[in-house]
Amino acid sequence: MKVLHGISLEVLPGEVVCIIGPNGAGKTTLLRTISGLNKPTRGSIRFKGEEVAGLKPYQMVRRGLGHCPEGRRVFQLSIEENLITGYIPGRGKSFAELRDQVYALFPILGERRHQSAGRLSGGQQQMVAIGRALMGSPELLLLDEPSLGLAPIIIHQIFEIVLKLAESGVSIILVEQNIDLSFEVADFVYALEHGSLQCSGPAAKMAADPRIKDIYLPNLEDHRLDGQDSH
Repeated sequence: MKVLHGISLEVLPGEVVCIIGPNGAGKTTLLRTISGLNKPTRGSIRFKGEEVAGLKPYQMVRRGLGHCPEGRRVFQLSIEENLITGYIPGRGKSFAELRDQVYALFPILGERRHQSAGRLSGGQQQMVAIGRALMGSPELLLLDEPSLGLAPIIIHQIFEIVLKLAESGVSIILVEQNIDLSFEVADFVYALEHGSLQCSGPAAKMAADPRIKDIYLPNLEDHRLDGQDSH
């Protein structure tokens, strides 16, 4: 059964693109198709100018794509061992350099590097999952519901990391139910419904669109990353 129909999107270097839509809209399927976990039946997927539709996930990772799936899915290994599983030799930086970068982003992981990831809080497991994806030195990072089930203070930390990664040049496709904060960090937004693209545009323009604002953004002023919000 076809889930996605005629979707066309573009992500520029260092850009955060947000995919919004109700449950069942095809957001996760879209990310899985881009990363090679699902095989498209037709259409084109181009990454860094090359056609990549139908490539295996490991081939996509070696080309510079990272995928942090919904639900975290950390291994029952130590934090550092989880990071080892994400390391791709030959992508430029050494394991130690990438590991230290992850620990700089998430200091708590460095402090607990020998602890089992399975015994961490949900927020810390999400940090491990993101860190594991970053160990492949991705140029494009797919984030699927990174705030799912997390406390507000942790959610804000995760979104601040998203901004830092984009500022460092990493392109990001973000699927997220926390629409308010997504619009805060996004450069461009695509809205999906029933597997089809309904509308798209710069985040500021989409936030002001009555079709989007009434459905997705009723409480936008209550969720700011500038410290004015109340958790």
